[in-house]
Formats: sequence, structure tokens, C-alpha cells
Amino acid sequence: MTALRVIFDRSAFHGERFELLKHCGLRDAVARQQITVLLTPVFLNETLTAYGSPKPSGWKEHLNFALDLASGIFRDRADIFREELLMGRGPFARPLVSHSVPRRRRESRRQPLVSQRRRRESPHQQLVAMLREVAGGRSLATEWIETKEARDEAFRKGKNQARLSQEIREEIATKFGASPTPTELAQYPFAQMRKNEGERTGRQLMSIVSAPRAGVLGDQWARAPHRFPFYSAFVDGFMYNGYYAALEHHERIDRNAQADYEQLAYLTWADLMVSNDTRFMRHAFDAIWRPRGKRLETAEGFAALVRTLS
Repeated sequence: MTALRVIFDRSAFHGERFELLKHCGLRDAVARQQITVLLTPVFLNETLTAYGSPKPSGWKEHLNFALDLASGIFRDRADIFREELLMGRGPFARPLVSHSVPRRRRESRRQPLVSQRRRRESPHQQLVAMLREVAGGRSLATEWIETKEARDEAFRKGKNQARLSQEIREEIATKFGASPTPTELAQYPFAQMRKNEGERTGRQLMSIVSAPRAGVLGDQWARAPHRFPFYSAFVDGFMYNGYYAALEHHERIDRNAQADYEQLAYLTWADLMVSNDTRFMRHAFDAIWRPRGKRLETAEGFAALVRTLS
């Protein structure tokens, strides 16, 4: 039997949900190769962000538990885009941080032994070792200061996306005078929006892959979007955020929407997402991923599923 490939959203680790995951037999299911756990950069970043919060969250225990379970860590969005499009690897782009040890280079005898040993580790081993050190109590003070600008930029992007979504919603309400009814929504499903707007949106977003080559790469992608599955999933998520803002007027604007649809894109290589998010993420999943046979379970539902495997 093929192992069920699972990714986690940070919401599944909150409060008593984490205790459910710890005691449902998940470790045993992973050991029996019934479940494969893969960690996303979004999950790791949101876990590490708790470092700067004054509220107790148990993030160190959460991080250690996730590392105990995981057999792989997904690469950042930009790295996968680069391989899919700039390197032309398409569906053969490597989604995971490499487990392969780089070729040995001639090293100076003056280098410390620890440095030499670390150089003989794979990128995956190096990343896990660093995360283990952090979970074990190593201070992130220096890194936290050095990455403040990036974190501030991510926060600004989230606020800007939420502001744009609100403006879209207000423009639609002004134009049509009321929120769309369920009947009206059914007449313009997301699949129709994807069909109408997909190519134009994918071309417009290509500048985040390479501004100088956006036109050429956009042509390449538009000829066969299925050959670039991760980028296409990102485009779908971006479009759904606009759809959600414009037409799902009974739902609140979610400032975390961009992180949600970026994380969902990793379902390109996974079967099931564990999340207790009841807002944008669940709606985006239902529109984009459920029709493709993917699954979304709450921590409670996933724990029950794991117990059936024992």
C-alpha cells in the first residue's frame, strides 16, 4: 500500500489538537510507512514566528514533534518556480530539499572538524540539524534581527492583499448593489473564472519568477500549464483569492490568505492537508483541490483516521 502523503497547517497544532496528534498513533503509522509526513516552508515559518511572541505556544515541542515525523521538507516557492520554468524541468522539478550529500570538495586542514562534518551532510540534514538546535533552545536573536525586514515585508504583503481584497469586494457591491446570492454564485463557479482568466493571470504573475524573461516564460507556460504544476497551482490560489473577495461576500476577508494558498499549492505532491482553518483555506481547498481528489481533515478527523490504520 502506498503511504498517504500528509502536510500540516499550523492551526492543527493549537492547544488540545496537538495532544490529539501526539497520542493517536501517528508515530507508529509513520514507522510502518502507512503515512509520510512532509513539512512546508509556510508551516516551519509560522512555527518559528512564535519565537517572537510573548504568548506561550509550545512551539519548540511542536517543531521537534514535526521533525520527528517528517521524511522530507519542501523547498521554497521561488526555488521550485526556478526549476520548473527557468531551468525548464517542468514536472521533473525537485520539490524537496535534497537528501543527497554534495560532492566533496578539497577542504583546508585549517577548517574546524565540525565545519568539515557539516559539509558532508545533505542540505536536508543541515536544515534539520539547524531546526533541532533551535527547538533545543538555541537563541534566534541574531537571525530574528537579521530577518526583521523580510518579516515586515511579509506582513505588509498580507495587509496589502487584504486591502486589495476589500477594495474588490466594495467595488462589486457598489456595481451590483448587493452581495451575490447562492444562485448567482452557482452561475459563475470558480472553474469558470479559471477558464476565463487563467492564462492572463499566469502571464501577469510571471514577473515574480523572472521579470526580464516574463514574456518568454509566460508563452512557455501558457502552451502547457500542466507541465508546470506548482506554478499553475500558485496561479489558481491567487485567482481564488480574488474570486473569494469579489463573490463570497458572506465570508470575512482573511489577511492570511496568501500564506494559505501558497501552502495549499504543495498538495501538488501530497494527498492530504491537516488544518483546522475554517475560513479562506477551507474554501480555497474545496474550490481548487477537492475536485482533484485531495483531502482536507481537521486534527480531530485526522487523528481518527490514523487510529483506523493501527
